[in-house]
Amino acid sequence: MQQVHIKGIATYHPPTAYDNAYFVEHFNKMGLESEGLMNHLGRKTRYLVSTEDENSLTMGIAAAKKLLTESKVGAEELDMVVFVSDTPEYTYPSNALLIHREIGAVNAHIVYDLNTNCIGMLTAMDQVRQYLSGNRFIKRALIVGSVHVSNIARKDDTVVYPNFSDGAAAVILEKQELPGGFLDANYKTDSKLGDTVTFPAVGLSKMFSEGVQESDKRLRFIPHDVSYFSDEWRDMISVMLERNGLDAAGVNHWLFSQFSRPEIEETLVKMNAGLDKYTFVGEKYGYTGVTSPIFALEEALEAGKILPGDKVVFCSVGIGYTMSALLYEF
Repeated sequence: MQQVHIKGIATYHPPTAYDNAYFVEHFNKMGLESEGLMNHLGRKTRYLVSTEDENSLTMGIAAAKKLLTESKVGAEELDMVVFVSDTPEYTYPSNALLIHREIGAVNAHIVYDLNTNCIGMLTAMDQVRQYLSGNRFIKRALIVGSVHVSNIARKDDTVVYPNFSDGAAAVILEKQELPGGFLDANYKTDSKLGDTVTFPAVGLSKMFSEGVQESDKRLRFIPHDVSYFSDEWRDMISVMLERNGLDAAGVNHWLFSQFSRPEIEETLVKMNAGLDKYTFVGEKYGYTGVTSPIFALEEALEAGKILPGDKVVFCSVGIGYTMSALLYEF
């Protein structure tokens, strides 16, 4: 029986790096403190778009082309192209269509954009693997995620601007006559925080109205308590593991959202899982939103932390809030 597997992954980030000192100096000029949160979350370096020619679409195309080259898959072999972002360059046409054109995916006729904020890549992998499993005529799909938060962040926002980062990731899913692959997924949605993070702050219908301040056209972040997220993650993952006959000890590696190292470790402690079996790259790349679990996966694979037969849990959270977890066997 064919199972859906991750055929290959690739990431891309802008060339210009910014360290904590850059943001400390930036906010000191405004009389604002930023260093404490950066240190708490685990930040050292992040990469931000610094030219007018680069954006979420161009980064996504770069990641896609890199992946096709490294995986030795021809663009004409793709059946689907899905673009995932909460900072798309366009809403007309779909960014996936433009990626389709740029890479020459002439045989991919299922082409669309997806936005579930920071859980987007996990949502897309789950949706696409289900589609591949249910359609015997479709074998291979390209999923491209990209985030360009520096373009929409307020420069006086001490949470988003110094901690988020820009970047893209690409994944090819393929049906193979091999065991393992995607085993399960689980979700949790509670919309009570739906007004805490909005972009554009005034909404698209008012964005071009006369008198709207520039700051109101950007992302609005209202501080809110998320201390219970580790409990929610634990419960959601535990349900998924239990229905697959597993517990935390049966998981070989963990790949979480890369926003907060303490939140990851708190979750693992509550699950009685070892703190030596997860990968955190938020200090190297900043928080790349939708793509962050894939950046962590690439690091884990390159470091030999994930071996054939290993069971891995992916987990992330999106604003509002939504949560997702995937169980995968390599």
